[in-house]
Amino acid sequence: MSAAIDKIAGFVSAAPLSRSTLRRDTSGHIISGVAKAASKALREWGYGLGLYEFRLKGRYPLQLLGSPDDPAPGNATLGSAILGGDMLFEGEQHPLHEGFWNDVAGATPEFRHYAHSFHWLQDLAHVGDQLKARDAAETILGWWLAHGTNWHPEVWQCETLARRFINWSAHAPLILSSDDSVYRSGVLTAMARQLRHLSRCNQDAAEGLPQIYAATALTLGGLLLPGGAGWQLRGLRMLEKTTKSFVLPDGGPASRNAADAIRTMQMLILVRNTFIDVNADLPPWVQVTLDKLAPFVRTMRHGDGSFAHVGGVSAEGGHGTDAILAASEAKGKATENAAHSGIQRAVAGANCLIIDAGTPPARALSGKAVAATGAFEFSVGQERLIVNMGPASARGPMAELAIMARSTAANSTLVDGDPNSNQIRDDGFVGTGGSETQTTREVIDDGVSIKVIHNGYEKRFGVLHERTLLLSGDGKKLKGSDRLSGRKLKKLAGQSVTLRFHLHPGVQAFKAPDGRISLETRGGKTWIFDIDDENAEIEDSLYLAQPDTPVASKQITVSVNADGAAPIKLNWTLSEISV
Repeated sequence: MSAAIDKIAGFVSAAPLSRSTLRRDTSGHIISGVAKAASKALREWGYGLGLYEFRLKGRYPLQLLGSPDDPAPGNATLGSAILGGDMLFEGEQHPLHEGFWNDVAGATPEFRHYAHSFHWLQDLAHVGDQLKARDAAETILGWWLAHGTNWHPEVWQCETLARRFINWSAHAPLILSSDDSVYRSGVLTAMARQLRHLSRCNQDAAEGLPQIYAATALTLGGLLLPGGAGWQLRGLRMLEKTTKSFVLPDGGPASRNAADAIRTMQMLILVRNTFIDVNADLPPWVQVTLDKLAPFVRTMRHGDGSFAHVGGVSAEGGHGTDAILAASEAKGKATENAAHSGIQRAVAGANCLIIDAGTPPARALSGKAVAATGAFEFSVGQERLIVNMGPASARGPMAELAIMARSTAANSTLVDGDPNSNQIRDDGFVGTGGSETQTTREVIDDGVSIKVIHNGYEKRFGVLHERTLLLSGDGKKLKGSDRLSGRKLKKLAGQSVTLRFHLHPGVQAFKAPDGRISLETRGGKTWIFDIDDENAEIEDSLYLAQPDTPVASKQITVSVNADGAAPIKLNWTLSEISV
């Protein structure tokens, strides 16, 4: 299957000329959303009644029929902190003791979700002393059993419950190695009770990855708990339906976030491995989906293995990408023309160009998306040269960066006035703005030319942004042209238009007397930025390889004032020079 996918991808990327148009899903779901919320509220009212306890009763499982290996590596440092008596998450710290789960009620929602999802078992699984790790895991879970075995609107929230069940299943050796039969029975009974509830509330999972978690948990439960055939059937049907809608034909997730692709791969690997563990027949679509996802993940990576800051993923990914790719057994090469996901990639020599040529995802999937259509990143060998700022955590040292880093100005593209090409709403989702992109990819004598046109500024300023990038065959020259034009150009009059190129912190920038800017990488390579008939400046910027760690960097800016009479066209060049 991987070979066939590679042949198709190779044909598409090598085609002399290809054109594609993407339109954002802007259909409103207000009525259905209100109806879903009302239905959920009614069901939760019922869950809170004492009678619901009887619906959670059932057969008491005596054992798990297996335990799949989790392909994602944990953080041994965080695991060691747990052995030392503290649970850490994104700068938040809480001491571990018998009243821990009561204390956590006063923690932030993010920490509560992390703790109750038992994601920290992944970290304990990677500490050196596994005997101590098992003791710690069983002790903390024992405290939880006295606190969380009955329905609670937050502790049993659909996604949290699903992820907890997945982590309990994948790390069963940590939590079920005890000789205490009463404790073991309590854990297995809690798993069955939660799965019964999940089979009723799975429709409450938010669109996208949370639905995949819920379907995975039901599937694993059906395979691992005796008598779980009904759960397995329901979960597998839900998982197949969800992945078919969430994973686009080119392997990209509908959220356009590579981290979501990795998490989806992790869930499918767990499902695949569980089928193998219990000697059940694996549905072919599971491996086929892995074979689609892996090439997209590779598409989003630079030569050093880090991710391009596109779609809201951080450079480091944070999910054990190499380990998950290896465990997937999917060999497909990176896709250069991911037209369905709106990603364009061009590799020449050792250099790599990655372009965001898509619209933002549908609103329900845009919680981490960026207003950055047309932005690009460019790496030279193992070093990043031109980057986007990257996603920031509201729990980091600069909380305001969480929104700023999603703005158009935080990316290497053209900014028309102060606004973003798409609105970043107060609720965190991406609103109105760019709804359509047109991409033309052409293989020419001296390399590859990629043109992206988007309408992010059309409604407000009457113009389209057209960006053309031409990467030479040897990768040593990148020529760009940015143009603003339209039938209502006069609406642009008086606006300041700024072209931004954010630089990696490892790049030093110097402005020469002739106005050109010299860029020097740590590896000793020198690149020259030049722009026709305009003045380029060097300004301060920030870069986030990790969401909670902003690092000082620089950016090149070119600003012009629009007169509203003539189109704006900015021609620029990045060239490597020998020293």
